Amino acid sequence: MTHTTVITLSVRGVVALAFLMPSVALAQGATPGDATGSVQLSGPTPDEPFHMPTMTDASTLDVVVLEDWHVDTVGGTTRQKLIDIHVDEWWTGVEIRVPVRLIVPLTGPVNGFVIGGRKDLGDGDQELFVSDGTQLAIDGGVGVVTPRIGPVSSYDNLPSTTVMRGRFVETLDYRYTEVFLWSATMMRSITAAFDDPLIQPGPVIAHGNSKNGIAPLISSIHDERITAVRSTHAFTARSPVRSGDLDAVTDVLAADEDFDLAVAAGLPAGDQPWSYYSKGFRSGDEIRAAILAYGWTEAELQAAFDGVADDLYVSENWEQLTDRGVEIFSLPGSHDWVAYDVPGTSTVLPGLRTYIVPNGGHDRSGHPEAPTNGVNPAFFAEQLFGAGGGLETPEISAVVNGAELDVTVTFPEGGEPEESRVFWMYDREPDGSSWYLYDLFPAENWAEMVGSGSTWTASILLEPGRTAIDLVTTHTATVGGYTLPISAPYTRVPLGGTGPCFDVVSFCDQGAGAPQLELMPPQAASSLHFVLTDAAPGATVALVGGQRGLPMGVPAGSLCLGGGRRVIAHGQAGPGGAALLPWHPGAAGWTALSSGQFAVQALSQGLSPSLSNALAIQTCP
Repeated sequence: MTHTTVITLSVRGVVALAFLMPSVALAQGATPGDATGSVQLSGPTPDEPFHMPTMTDASTLDVVVLEDWHVDTVGGTTRQKLIDIHVDEWWTGVEIRVPVRLIVPLTGPVNGFVIGGRKDLGDGDQELFVSDGTQLAIDGGVGVVTPRIGPVSSYDNLPSTTVMRGRFVETLDYRYTEVFLWSATMMRSITAAFDDPLIQPGPVIAHGNSKNGIAPLISSIHDERITAVRSTHAFTARSPVRSGDLDAVTDVLAADEDFDLAVAAGLPAGDQPWSYYSKGFRSGDEIRAAILAYGWTEAELQAAFDGVADDLYVSENWEQLTDRGVEIFSLPGSHDWVAYDVPGTSTVLPGLRTYIVPNGGHDRSGHPEAPTNGVNPAFFAEQLFGAGGGLETPEISAVVNGAELDVTVTFPEGGEPEESRVFWMYDREPDGSSWYLYDLFPAENWAEMVGSGSTWTASILLEPGRTAIDLVTTHTATVGGYTLPISAPYTRVPLGGTGPCFDVVSFCDQGAGAPQLELMPPQAASSLHFVLTDAAPGATVALVGGQRGLPMGVPAGSLCLGGGRRVIAHGQAGPGGAALLPWHPGAAGWTALSSGQFAVQALSQGLSPSLSNALAIQTCP
């Protein structure tokens, strides 16, 4: 299915339903299987997908003890037990069973535990670490619970991804997705842990990354035994793009089409493999096509989405979670392909405690000047043992003041960060798009904020011509001897510029002979005129500038104008300020390569020996 098909068919429900599921579950590369015939449902129903009396019923766990309580063989500092439990009958004849490891100190029972899933529990006993907080929990007399949570393909006893998706396409019942598998597993594992005499009632912190960050968030909506959540690279909000808002989706599709053109034209490689940038919103392309092909109507799709959104998104349950006192700390990463809507999330959930790691995401450690993202020990110390010093979400204001942007961050009374920084980037593309994942906060775009007490400020010298600037702030505090950073809500400030312009010009020479630049008298307002001379025949020269003015190789005998959002292939021109100007002897007259606010024109002076051209380029206002 093409992106255009999604828009012309106005399948808002398809987009919404596919993207309430996490990208990590939809990027498995499988196709729908044969799901003909009626589906025999058991357990929870579509109206009540997580039936909590069932989730908390210890009598149906059917526990099989694989390894009874014993002193661990890693360092001999804990007691561990490995069990296998019944989670649910997914459908007739398909039972979900998972292994769960229970860990307690050498003596006495524990009150409560931290729980985080793993794709593979491995062979032998589990080693604990201070860095992930598990050793801190044990040292404080709190248990550790580790269920197996992974992609459906990693379970030998479950049907394939193809079969699972086939049932989802036939029924639009999201229980036939991995988000149900993961979350049900977590809640049933909590039931199994509290069923053991060595684990007594107490706080439960659910934590993890990606799928193991999604499961705690969804489980916290339904399971009142969960008192706190620490998630990384996981969605929290029903943002416009996840809701299938047509304006948001249209923007993403246009940006992705633009990205594909740039890649075909030789866009320089980013920090990740090319496949990374085809995730995000695009991860649902295949299943959306299958849903449409199956024949669901728009009304049916929308009804299915409306029926499950409040079962999956923290934003749809924020008030009741707050009333219950559930503490949630999120680390989405500003450039992640699962939590691919951080700007939109900040508008929906501005009060969510969040550390937005600049440039962070799956396989991305973040900006070199960003604080540590290993926050589990500090968060566990705060939530389990009452350690003080943690910061609440601050307010942020950003005001254009002439050529500068004045940024002010204010913490609630009593909040005093130890260090504050601001990071920025310009003209970022829509949430979930390939450009959203590709363009990073530049290494030099950061500054220390100054202040004392609860108010911190910074001034940023603005680049001319920009349409918007995005801000991420980081603020650190010490909690229980460990660093716990927090961010203000992700902020986008309109600047009112006309877009990328050619204010800076540079050259790359990949052949013999270095061309010379001679400025010419201006022939029009806001134009820069110049002549290139002394370019030897066969030389490859690139003229680059603007927002994405990146040097690139071009065919010998060609001049490349690169700028705006993309660099277009040889012989083509397009919006965004990018065009290629062929060099050839004897060319005469003005030739418009693009028009509008990114106008680029070329004038041959007939100097065939030096292949010289004069160019009129829109400059920044």
